[in-house]
Amino acid sequence: MHAALLRLLLLALTAPPGAADEGPSDAAPAPPSAAAAPRQAPAAAPDLSAPLPPGSLDFDLLDAAPAAAPARDPAFEKRVERRRAMLKLHQGLGLATWASLAATSAVGQAQFDDRFRGGGDTGKWRTPHRVLVVTSTTLFASAGLLALLAPEPYAKRAGRLDTATLHKVSMGVATAGMVAQVILGLAARGKAGTLRERDLAATHQVVGYATLGAMTVGAAVLFF
Repeated sequence: MHAALLRLLLLALTAPPGAADEGPSDAAPAPPSAAAAPRQAPAAAPDLSAPLPPGSLDFDLLDAAPAAAPARDPAFEKRVERRRAMLKLHQGLGLATWASLAATSAVGQAQFDDRFRGGGDTGKWRTPHRVLVVTSTTLFASAGLLALLAPEPYAKRAGRLDTATLHKVSMGVATAGMVAQVILGLAARGKAGTLRERDLAATHQVVGYATLGAMTVGAAVLFF
């Protein structure tokens, strides 16, 4: 018995270390430790400059798309350009008419004084006055036709009182005055040598000043 115990003690002392702790061969392997696990790379930051996919609800208030330009109308633009050109010529002729009418009134006054107010009836102002009358009438008619024939591409507002309306009213009064002057001038010439001539010539003179005043108002409301 003592021999058997000695044999077991020798076997225990001569056995390799860890042999007693070995378990069955089909045991599951132990999971790897946290230190042995591979490190993952950090996620990349999103690219904010990349274009948004179609249908995205994201938008930028500071980078809004520009509004679509209105469609051009070549016919409308042509009428506007034609009206602008005709009205510029109308203004030039209107100023020339005003200057010519002012000269006509001054020369007409000199002719009236020469014939009816002791000027000696020399007749030296008759031809200049007649030339100025024809010039003023021609310029006035040309300026009026340009204004009437100019196209009107814009919609008119009925009952609106503005500078254009005041100009038209003043020119209407001036038109009536120009017609009355021609009629009174011819009537005065037909009554030459009679008392009726002086009365007609005086009325012709007053109407001439009234016509010049109406033209002055019509020009002033546009230029000033």
